[in-house]
Amino acid sequence: MEAQISISGVDGQKQLESLESWLRVDPSFRGRTNLDGIPAEGDLGTGIELLTVAIGGGGVLSVLLASLNGWLQQPRKLDIILKVTGPTGATVEIDAKRTTSEEIAELLNRALEATQEPSA
Repeated sequence: MEAQISISGVDGQKQLESLESWLRVDPSFRGRTNLDGIPAEGDLGTGIELLTVAIGGGGVLSVLLASLNGWLQQPRKLDIILKVTGPTGATVEIDAKRTTSEEIAELLNRALEATQEPSA
């Protein structure tokens, strides 16, 4: 299972790289992140478009959402929109500049509930 994260807005690519660096600090995500859309050296391309995080089981999705909330709380308030798509295809979008920390936590909690795969 994996979650996909994209960021649009001011310096979206730079912010996606920042988020990936933030996640790699947490031992839960070492070796589980991948920036997609990076053109090979000498190739033309649009750059990084997507951060994929392998979430597997064991509560890693909960840790991811807590990490996203922590990253969004950093004092930068850029005009970006963070889009998180879970393994079931459920998506939540968070407008970082126009959303309070309480609203971000609520949206991420909803995302956690929406992205849980139904048990068989």
